[in-house]
Amino acid sequence: MFRRIGRAFKEAWWGIRQHFAMVSSTAVTITITLVLLSVLSLLIANINQITYDVEEEIQVFVKIDDDVEEKDIDALKTRVGRIAGVSDVVYSDADSELTYFIEQYGEAGKIFEIYRNDNPLSRAFIISVATGYSISEVSRQIEVIDGISEVNFGGATIEDFINLLNGTRKVGLIFTASLAVLAIYLIYNTIKITIHSRREEIGIMRLVGATNSYIRVPLVLEGIFIGIIGSVFPCLLTVFGYKYIYDVMDGQLVSGILKLIDVFPFTLYVSGFVLTVGVLVGLIGSWLSASRSLRWKR
Repeated sequence: MFRRIGRAFKEAWWGIRQHFAMVSSTAVTITITLVLLSVLSLLIANINQITYDVEEEIQVFVKIDDDVEEKDIDALKTRVGRIAGVSDVVYSDADSELTYFIEQYGEAGKIFEIYRNDNPLSRAFIISVATGYSISEVSRQIEVIDGISEVNFGGATIEDFINLLNGTRKVGLIFTASLAVLAIYLIYNTIKITIHSRREEIGIMRLVGATNSYIRVPLVLEGIFIGIIGSVFPCLLTVFGYKYIYDVMDGQLVSGILKLIDVFPFTLYVSGFVLTVGVLVGLIGSWLSASRSLRWKR
């Protein structure tokens, strides 16, 4: 068994050396495809993270009607918390609201301390919305509850931004799947051409009794090796390229809210994914091509 495995690896490397120009061309094509795949993977992962961070940061500010008595606050809070999509409800009394307002202005905000005894601010609920739920829909359900005077979450612009991120992520996933199919197609055709160029050699092997599996295994290993070779540069680019961009952008997009994922171990995961795709693409492409081309009747 070990001799057969050694023979298969030896013949696979021999095939790569003998058809170096064709193998190099295929490896370059796979490299380009995997570079695009890596870029898309990095982009999609960061979009996922940014979308999650934005949804975590967005809170719905709900003003409580002044007519609501303090003893009814807990019941109102419970009612709001039962709405689908509401993950957390925090009650803030008028004193807390004034303190928060003053803190937002720093030293200049201390002037508003004069309102401490005659506070014009309303009591409020600070509501966090669960990931994946429509903020506007949750807000609409809250504002119809008796005892709620106003609901504010930043407007439709915030929700449009989240929808844009989700749409970009879906398009990226579709494009990534298309690239994987394209890579398999490229391997398939390359191995097919390789097998055709070796038809005399394969014919001789068949005449001396070689089975299809005996011929197929080295070709499949060759496809796997090509996939690995084509993955080396994309993996290096993933680690060092992303680290460079991360350092240049100081780990964030536009503001501190839109943070990029830390370089490690994120880039190692993406590199492992790219390498796995390269191996699978080589395996599937070469297997399909070899199986189809070696289909014959004895």
